Amino acid sequence: MCPRIFEPFRPRISARQLFVALGFGVVAAMVLFTGLSIPLGHGLMADLSEVFVTLGSALSGPFGGLVIGLLQGVVYAPERNVPSHMLAGFIWGAWYFVLYRWSLGEGRGKWTRAALWAVSIPVYYYLLLLPLHLLIASATLGVSFVPLFIETGTGLLPEVAFTLLVTTLVLLVLPEKWAAPLE
Repeated sequence: MCPRIFEPFRPRISARQLFVALGFGVVAAMVLFTGLSIPLGHGLMADLSEVFVTLGSALSGPFGGLVIGLLQGVVYAPERNVPSHMLAGFIWGAWYFVLYRWSLGEGRGKWTRAALWAVSIPVYYYLLLLPLHLLIASATLGVSFVPLFIETGTGLLPEVAFTLLVTTLVLLVLPEKWAAPLE
């Protein structure tokens, strides 16, 4: 018997996925537009919008991630934010789809899925979203990529930690039927 992870993926977006993606995307855009953030002390702030981008992409799927990335990206520096968030949202929606399907196997489950999700959030930020965003920024602003990446990456640590903590807790407390990516 073939595990569910290998069942065919049909590239489409259902009305439910679109509705969920629009909801998460609008909230992410509003959070970014209003500058809503959480002070973590010592002048460190956590931007809340990425919680909605990562979680919304996971729950609405890859094509929902495209919609969320578009909506979140148009608010701030659209020329570099839109492409980076759309691609990151798509890939993150696909990643969670695979992760969820894999976690349905014997001996795995919600806790394993949440642990792998938590470990992968820094990957999302530092190997996917930030490089995409900063490659475009360095090209359009004419600045060197490496120093920009180092400076931005260290300042992003509180946001990464906050997104990791909040999204992992949400995935743990969601009933299994709501933690499944929409199809």
